[in-house]
This record gives sequence, structure tokens and C-alpha cells, in this order.
Amino acid sequence: MLEYFAHDEPRPAPFNADELKPEHAKAIGAFLDERVKELRAKHPAGSPEDRAARTLKEALGMHLDALNECFEDEEPETLQARKTSWNRLVFMVWHWEGTEGYDSYQWRLVRHLDADAAVESARRLLAARQEAADKKRAERQ
Repeated sequence: MLEYFAHDEPRPAPFNADELKPEHAKAIGAFLDERVKELRAKHPAGSPEDRAARTLKEALGMHLDALNECFEDEEPETLQARKTSWNRLVFMVWHWEGTEGYDSYQWRLVRHLDADAAVESARRLLAARQEAADKKRAERQ
């Protein structure tokens, strides 16, 4: 799925997985719940649109439950599950970007588990860039 959105993907989060809190899950869940209510209010019960809205509500509930289970501890496996669950919700909510109530600052993809992982990623990126520059310089000589 990431490749599909690669050119328009949401910006990285201003936080790491260890900084995500239950309040983030609650906010994104409330926003999506309102969208489902709006859709259901516009269509008669039992209509295809109503059924689609109910399906969306169930899917959101499962994703939110999975995310909420990831706030028990800060173990690497839990942080990885938190990151994965959060990013799935971000892709679901992303289609409402630009609408009232959408929090584009908070609802971004999480790239790292914690600050150490972010620093290590930055180091690898800098090392790779240096290696590429060194290789280019060697090819010119």
C-alpha cells in the first residue's frame, strides 16, 4: 500500500511510536466516528451506503482496538505494533485531509520506534550519503 501513496504519502509524524499516547488514538477514532455518523445520516438504514458505513465502523473499531492494546508497555515489540497500528489508521483517515476537524499535524505516519531509532536512522542516512559522495568523487578521479 505504501508504494501506491508514495508520491502523496502523509508527512512523517512529529513523534516516535513511544510518544504516541491513548489520547492520539481517541482523537483519530472520534474524528472517524463522526465521518461514519455523517454518512449514515445521509442514507436510509439498510441501503448500500449505510452498510458500507457500518462496515467502515467495524473496521475502524478493530484497528482502534489493536492500537489501544499497544499502550501497555514500551517494549520494542509493543512499540513496533503501536507504530504499525497507528500507521494503518493514518492511511484510513488520510483521505479526509483538508476537511474540518482533520489534524494534519498529529495524524502523520510514524517512522521510528523511539528517539534512539530515529538517531540511528539519521546516522545511516548520513553515512549512505557520504558513501555515495565518496563513490562519485572516486569515479571522477
